[in-house]
Amino acid sequence: MRHLFIINRRAGKNESWKTVTEQLERLNIENLTVKYTRFHGDATAIARDFVKGSDEFAKVFACGGDGTINEVVKGVYDLKNCAVAPVPIGSGNDFIRSFEFPREDFLNIEKLLNGDFVEIDLLKCGSLISDNSITIGYDCAVAKNVDKFKNRKLISSSLAYKLSIFYCLLNGRKHNFKIIADGEELETDTTYLLSVCAKGKYYGGGIKCSPQADNSDGLIDFMCVPTVSAAKFVSLLPTFIKGEHIDNPKLDFIRHMKCREVEYISDEPTEIGIDGEIVTIKDAKISVIPKAVKIILPK
Repeated sequence: MRHLFIINRRAGKNESWKTVTEQLERLNIENLTVKYTRFHGDATAIARDFVKGSDEFAKVFACGGDGTINEVVKGVYDLKNCAVAPVPIGSGNDFIRSFEFPREDFLNIEKLLNGDFVEIDLLKCGSLISDNSITIGYDCAVAKNVDKFKNRKLISSSLAYKLSIFYCLLNGRKHNFKIIADGEELETDTTYLLSVCAKGKYYGGGIKCSPQADNSDGLIDFMCVPTVSAAKFVSLLPTFIKGEHIDNPKLDFIRHMKCREVEYISDEPTEIGIDGEIVTIKDAKISVIPKAVKIILPK
């Protein structure tokens, strides 16, 4: 058994990566390799090269935020001789929230070393891979503006996301695209506030946007919200944050369904959020890769 720790020293605040290295100094881990990421995307190459370098089974510990975990998963999801252990030392840490374990258990390296595997689905959009959610519309505007707030003192990642939500109320609430879910075109002649394709339940530092999502059911948890006024959006926001907006009779304008494929068709290239990273794509098609990667859960 080989063990690879990929550590993002830029993740989180107050050098949170040291909580990992301090444990590694205490634990006697055989066949241990430690690598530090140097730039965006580096974790993908590190993980893939390590796993492909031997037929021996490898446990790959992704030590960082949701972005680091996504990079590691992208590097190894099509390789069978490995499993990924998320070590959430970032700010948002939404990926692990869908599992029934406290964050402290995922930060305990010994519990992860002795943990069991679970196979989860991934979302695919062209060559892009998501382990949590893909968003389009208002959410992308919010994600782009989070950095305006989260690097300031005394502002947590969760608070920064909420501040960005209100910041973007002045614009970015009206988006033009057509949605086709499992071959069925949804409402025509309408604009959308936002749409989400999810495997995980949370995004944005703890917002429960997809409470019925299941990361191993082989289906996309799909939701879309038509454009509403700023006042109406503000009034529904607390309900949305708590995950009480699905199947809510007071919010019957929200469309929710389980499906296998979703397409977003637009006249111009559109910004899409892949686990919080914003990319520009024209006519995005999203599908599921069932049981794509093994995730290690704490013992």
